[in-house]
Amino acid sequence: MHAAAHDDRSPKVRPVVDKSFLWFLLPTLLQTLLGVGVMVPITTYYLDPADLGTVAILTSLAMLVTPLSSTGDNWVLSTHWHATPESGRKELLFNLLLANLGMKTVWVVIFWLLSPLVLPYLVRDYRPEYDAYFGLALLGLLAGTLWVTLSSLMVIERSPVSHAINESLQWAAGATTTLIGLSVLKVGVVALFLAPIAAGLVSLVHGFSYAARRVSVRPSLHWGLEIVRSGMPAIPFSLMDVVANSMDRFVIQRWLDLSSLGIYAHSQSYRGMFVTVTKAYSRTMTPAFLELFAGNPAQPARKVEETVSLWYLCVTAGGILVTLFSPELIHVLTHGKFDHAAALVPIWFLLVFAHSMAIPFTQYLLTVRQNVLLSWSSIVMSLGTVGLVCLATWQFGVVGATGAAVLGAVALQLMRFTLARRFGCPYGIESGMLWGMGLLLVLYGVTTRIELSFPVKVLLGLAVIGVTVQQIMRRVSVRDVLTALVPSK
Repeated sequence: MHAAAHDDRSPKVRPVVDKSFLWFLLPTLLQTLLGVGVMVPITTYYLDPADLGTVAILTSLAMLVTPLSSTGDNWVLSTHWHATPESGRKELLFNLLLANLGMKTVWVVIFWLLSPLVLPYLVRDYRPEYDAYFGLALLGLLAGTLWVTLSSLMVIERSPVSHAINESLQWAAGATTTLIGLSVLKVGVVALFLAPIAAGLVSLVHGFSYAARRVSVRPSLHWGLEIVRSGMPAIPFSLMDVVANSMDRFVIQRWLDLSSLGIYAHSQSYRGMFVTVTKAYSRTMTPAFLELFAGNPAQPARKVEETVSLWYLCVTAGGILVTLFSPELIHVLTHGKFDHAAALVPIWFLLVFAHSMAIPFTQYLLTVRQNVLLSWSSIVMSLGTVGLVCLATWQFGVVGATGAAVLGAVALQLMRFTLARRFGCPYGIESGMLWGMGLLLVLYGVTTRIELSFPVKVLLGLAVIGVTVQQIMRRVSVRDVLTALVPSK
């Protein structure tokens, strides 16, 4: 990322590790390690690809509730928070929570009533018990309703410790429920539908304790109208985003089978880990970009740029390791049941670059109040992605679906970059992102045509780790890291 103008004579700013980043990231890293090392082997031991395919298609259909009931929490808070006094913020938060809960409840009831009529036509090899599974998936969404609002609030308020606690509690509740359901109660695939319910309830308890002093129980017509004006434009975009992310699962289970969808869904679990790590970066940098664009930065622009550059260095190194060792890792973790997912995982990793690139441009468009343009331009790109995914799945199967989904995401972020620059955004695309993504594409192409031996991979991996650590130590001191670990709030 480069500003349009800088004083070249100014000294180079040493990037200080932001404590927000570490507290947003550390729970994610812990969850990722436990998820890969513990949950994946246990889940794949008890369940087959067809079971995961069943969970994937029913969850995808249930997820349509989320955009339809969206109040655009992040958009509303990004638009109004810094321009609203303390008392107004409390009223805004209460009305956001109220609107979110009301909308989600209405749509959950509608979907539950329609499910017996619609599911037999949408799900291949439909069975009557799918109605009950679908109901559990809807309850999981309802249980996690308030977290959508509170997560955005914690990010803007720079409360990474509270965010980390809530996410950790959610993961622990979901993982415990899954383990007990699979290994003790022997309920099979039902355990995967019960986990989100447990996670949502635990999150609700912690969320109430966090929000208690930050809300003023006062329904407001003013804030209701502002939520509609600022947040409702997010609904079409969110809906198309979910449809685009669900269409691949739908066409795979219709044109191929549930086992193929299970392989694809398993690869998406790694994508979820990549995106979650990216969210830690996003949650750290979003307040910084909002402050910069609002003209009241808490840190100089040069420091922000150095932090972004360091991030892409680490992402590139991580992508190389993922590309090299995915086949061996997935074979061991899944007992050989999901080996075909290894070819998809490095492609999903490219989403880290795409989502990271878009953060400043999205926040700039929100700052200059281009919510509607942001929404409808995204819809156009999402429609194109849906068509591309269908065509690629028909021609190339699950590999085609994966590549098309990633290509659509990259195109969407490039459109946001173009729009932001058109409205005066002073930042461009970070060169580290371009070099990193290009390097991973070349490496993926090489490894798909030339089978590298495991010792060669290990040597390459050690070299990458060594170079990356050396570069990090040149930019960040141990003292910076230890200081950043001190909790803020």
